[in-house]
Amino acid sequence: MMRNFLAALFCILVVGCSNDEPAGIVPVDGVIRLSDQFTGEFDLIDKTGARRTDADFEGKVMLVYFGFTHCPDVCPTDVGVMSATLNELGEDVEAVAPIFISVDPERDTPEVLTDYFAFDERIIALTGSVEAATAARTAFKQYAKKTPLPDSALKYTVDHGRFFYIADRTGQPTHAITGGASPQDLAALLRRAINDR
Repeated sequence: MMRNFLAALFCILVVGCSNDEPAGIVPVDGVIRLSDQFTGEFDLIDKTGARRTDADFEGKVMLVYFGFTHCPDVCPTDVGVMSATLNELGEDVEAVAPIFISVDPERDTPEVLTDYFAFDERIIALTGSVEAATAARTAFKQYAKKTPLPDSALKYTVDHGRFFYIADRTGQPTHAITGGASPQDLAALLRRAINDR
C-alpha cells in the first residue's frame, strides 16, 4: 500500500515515467525520470565525522539510498544490492559515489555507521543533525516517518521510501529506481549515466 502510494507520488512530481527512454537502455520496470524539483543537495557528516556535501562528489555519478541501521530486513537487503552493484561495475566503479543517507540520525551516529558498513568501506555512509537529515530527504523528496514500537527495546522504527536514486556528474538527481532492482539492472543504469556526458 505504502509502496503504491509513493510510486504514485513520484509520478505526480516527475516530468514523465521514462516512456521516452530508448529500448534496451533502461532495463528496470520501476525506473522513474525525475524533474529538476529534486535538487539532491545535502550537508551531512560521514562516519569519520567529516563534513560531506553533494558538491564533494561533483564529477562522479551518485547512487544514493536512504535507510537506517536498525532496519530489520529491507535496508540490509538493499545495502547488499548496493554493494553487489559496485562489484558488478568492475572498473566503472571508480566513476561512482555510492552514498547511504540515514533517515534515523539520532541513532545512526558515525560510530554506528562505521560498524554497520565495515563489510564494504566503498559505501559512503552519511548522517548528521535531525535538521540536516530532514533537509537531505527534502532535496530528494524522500518520505520518512518515525513509528513508535511501545513493546520493543528499539522504541521506534522509521517508515521510509524504498528507492535508489541516480544523480548525474553535476549532482542533479535524474532517476529513482524502486527497491527490488537487481545489481545487474542498477549497474546498467549507472553505466548509462557514466557514459552520458
